[in-house]
Amino acid sequence: MDDVLLTKYLLKETSEAEAQAVRNWLAAHPDNGRYYARLQLIWDASRSFAAESKVDEQAAWERFVQRRQTGDGAWRNAAKPLIRKMGWLRIAAAAVLVSIAAFAGYYLIGSDRLANPLLGAVHETADAVTTDTLADGSVITLSKHASLRFSQGLFQQKRAVELHSGSVFFEVKPDRDKPFVIQSGEVTVTVLGTSFHVTRNGDETAVIVASGKVKVFGLNKAVELEARQKVTINTATQRFEESRVIGVLDHTPLWQIAAMLEDTYNVEITIANDAIRDLPMTTTLHRGTLDETLHIIAETLGITATREDNQIVFKK
Repeated sequence: MDDVLLTKYLLKETSEAEAQAVRNWLAAHPDNGRYYARLQLIWDASRSFAAESKVDEQAAWERFVQRRQTGDGAWRNAAKPLIRKMGWLRIAAAAVLVSIAAFAGYYLIGSDRLANPLLGAVHETADAVTTDTLADGSVITLSKHASLRFSQGLFQQKRAVELHSGSVFFEVKPDRDKPFVIQSGEVTVTVLGTSFHVTRNGDETAVIVASGKVKVFGLNKAVELEARQKVTINTATQRFEESRVIGVLDHTPLWQIAAMLEDTYNVEITIANDAIRDLPMTTTLHRGTLDETLHIIAETLGITATREDNQIVFKK
């Protein structure tokens, strides 16, 4: 995939056909999503520099072009139509992306977990689920092929997360002076201290709250979620859907799952064997029929669930 096209996509300058080509490329392999996330880091850094700079930007750009012209005629010819279309600052970003890709790969992106005063810390996984602790003390559990960047500064008014891809369970350390804000594409999730699950798959973001409250904003709509509530937002299809779940399970023992079911479905559950009381389960239980839910639990844990009216028995 061409870096200039990816930069246009970052800047929302692509045609619909170009945007679809980029989305198809991102969906083709997890490594593509990670590469794109790394370009986002470089672009964010360039925006930070631009926002703080007091230099005559036009003059600086002209000097930059002169230096490039003396060393690379091919780049000069390719850049002319882009300069007219996108403007000097945006093309500067594109040129920077192409020119420093190798340097950024070594210096900024060489490890799974970055610690950089400007860019913050990147946490990402490959083929295994990983639990890690952010710099503020919050705990995250990343699914396979998940990637995010966390940053907080001495004078920064918030703790900021950019979710690039994948599914992450957050246990946020309370701090009323610094809200915890997650940016997932065009969807924003704001919390003070709670636990919740955020999944990003391209243009779609899903948020499920395990405890506390979170505020989710997307598609010009805002919703406050409490425990066992879920919202799914797809900025490409304009989907904004709220629903309820039984719970987000993260190595949750069977006895605790039984308590959730009793509260949700108004039933009584008996665990017949002590040996299975602490069997752990990790998933999201969506609110369907009771029989469907019992089937999922039994199949996952390798147990049986028998039901007679509102009496249920789990056994080995």
